[in-house]
Amino acid sequence: MKKEKIKYPNGLAAAMAARPDVKQADLAREAGTSPQQVGRLFHGDREMTAFWAERLAPALNVSPEELVFPGLKRIRVPLLSWVSAGKLTGQDGVRRSDIRKYVLAAGLPKGDWIALQVEGDSMNRVALDGSYILVNRADDNLIDDRFYVFSTPTGEATFKRYRSGRPPRLQPFSTNPDHETIILSEEMNLIGRVGRVVTDLI
Repeated sequence: MKKEKIKYPNGLAAAMAARPDVKQADLAREAGTSPQQVGRLFHGDREMTAFWAERLAPALNVSPEELVFPGLKRIRVPLLSWVSAGKLTGQDGVRRSDIRKYVLAAGLPKGDWIALQVEGDSMNRVALDGSYILVNRADDNLIDDRFYVFSTPTGEATFKRYRSGRPPRLQPFSTNPDHETIILSEEMNLIGRVGRVVTDLI
C-alpha cells in the first residue's frame, strides 16, 4: 500500500518522539489551543507556522526552527564570557579556555562560531541586555551597517555596528542616546561578524 504523503511536513513528530513524557494534551495546554489542533499539526494536516512553532517549542525543549524545518542540522557553539554592549571593558572573553558551556544552533553557515552574552543597552535595537549573539570568527569582511565584535590586545571587547569612512567607526544601535561612537583604531582587532541574536539557549 502506498504511503500517504504528508501535506505539511514538520518536525513536531520527531520532537515529541524525543520527549515521550510530553503528550498532545500537554502541548495544547501550553499553546492555548485544542488537542485536535495539535493533532493536525502532528500529522502534517496543518502548516507549522512560526506562530505555532514559537508556542510549542518551549514545552519540547527545542527551537522553533526545528519544528518548522524537519531535519535541520544543528551544531555545537561554545558559549564564552559576556561581551560589552556599552563602553569597551576589560574582558578576556574570546579564548577557548574560557568556554562556559556549549549551545546548539541550527541553520548557521559554515564558519568558526562562538556565542557571547551581551551586557548593556548600547545595541538594544537588535540585542537586548542579557541576550546572546552568535559570532562567526571566520568572517572578517567588514561591511557597512553590519554588526561585529572587536577587541584590543589587552582583551577588551565590544559589540557594535560598523561604519566605514575617515575614520572608520563603531556605532551603537540603541534607544539610549547616551552611548557614543567608538573610533576604530589600529590597535583594535576584529573578532568576527555577528550572525544571529538569540534570547534563549537550549
